[in-house]
Amino acid sequence: MDVTLPRLADEQEEGIVSRWLKRPGDRVARGEPLVEIETDKVNSEIESPFDGVLAEVLVEEGTTVPVGRVIARIDPPHEIRTPPPRFRGGPGDGD
Repeated sequence: MDVTLPRLADEQEEGIVSRWLKRPGDRVARGEPLVEIETDKVNSEIESPFDGVLAEVLVEEGTTVPVGRVIARIDPPHEIRTPPPRFRGGPGDGD
């Protein structure tokens, strides 16, 4: 699921990604602060629009991006990848 740079003011055309508050692999909840955005009128924390895991950060800190650009991707909770369980004591385990 894509996270885009929102319009924070009527005249805003772009914003600066000033600081990521989460890192790839971190779980995020809808409404939880995700990134700080700086504009000429306001500095604001942008909240995650989804529950899930921050899969990818597409814009580095300090980069200016236009409103509407995809800045990150979040994997939905049901797509969170976990390693398969390891079983012990079964055939082929060597015990």
